[in-house]
Amino acid sequence: MQAELLYSAHALLGEGPVWHSGEQRLYWLDIEGLRLHRFDPSSGLDESFSLPNRVGCFVPCRNGHYLLAAQTGIEEIRLGVNGVEFLKTAAHPESDKPENRYNDGKCSPEGRFWFGSLNMQCQPGQASLYVLDERGCRTAITGATNSNGLGWSPNGKTFYWIDTPTRRVEAFDYDLQEGELTNRRTVIAFPADSSENVGRPDGMTVDSDGMIWIAHWLGGRVTRWNPVNGSLLETIRLPVSRVTSLTFGGSEFKTLFITTASLGLSPESQPKEPEAGGLFVYESKTAGLPAASYNLTNCPERAW
Repeated sequence: MQAELLYSAHALLGEGPVWHSGEQRLYWLDIEGLRLHRFDPSSGLDESFSLPNRVGCFVPCRNGHYLLAAQTGIEEIRLGVNGVEFLKTAAHPESDKPENRYNDGKCSPEGRFWFGSLNMQCQPGQASLYVLDERGCRTAITGATNSNGLGWSPNGKTFYWIDTPTRRVEAFDYDLQEGELTNRRTVIAFPADSSENVGRPDGMTVDSDGMIWIAHWLGGRVTRWNPVNGSLLETIRLPVSRVTSLTFGGSEFKTLFITTASLGLSPESQPKEPEAGGLFVYESKTAGLPAASYNLTNCPERAW
């Protein structure tokens, strides 16, 4: 099975796709290109907004604003005719770590914002996963190197997370009321050596059947897995090697939007991957889950 090119963006590092159900549009980032994109599948129009620094992820808020995980911290913004307007900094737990930047993040079903970091020099154990809610910002997991894909089971009681260099998908029991993680275990493990280069697990999403979809950095594919028994269910090929993230959208949530990157391609590889950095699409038989929004009303004045 093959994904098709939807929009030729030539992004340096396409990432963080989020389907906005109310707008029926896809938001996505070019982290290294310092752009926030808004794509309308009905017209094929892609708008982009300039960003002052690298932004790892983007989520909607229930008040109509958005959160960015920028190098300056977790920023509340709104989008208008003049582009991105920064309103307030909600948190900046790694203000003392200039060698890190924030990376992938999403909102949990009940409205907390979960976001991770990565070490830009790939130093092991220097990154973390954080959560922002009515209690402020706190650390959920330490000792990571590249906190990446994350998601929840359809009932919200299981949390999935990837620290890319480990080549594992880990699961946790998730307390919806308290926002706490317990019972850490590995549910999917990628081999370090294989006859075929499958790359490393990057972004992740979960469908309505509870199956996990994973983007493969340097693997040129997206895969679907059963987290109960760790079995591979489906493989979708792409004509580019750097597959970064994915999300479901469309009117029935059966359209899988896939971001890719062109960053790091050698001069010899570039002619072989002319669509690198493009936005791809795949029509699934299984529906995905709507993206949750940040529940801003639960935030204390000290954070907002």
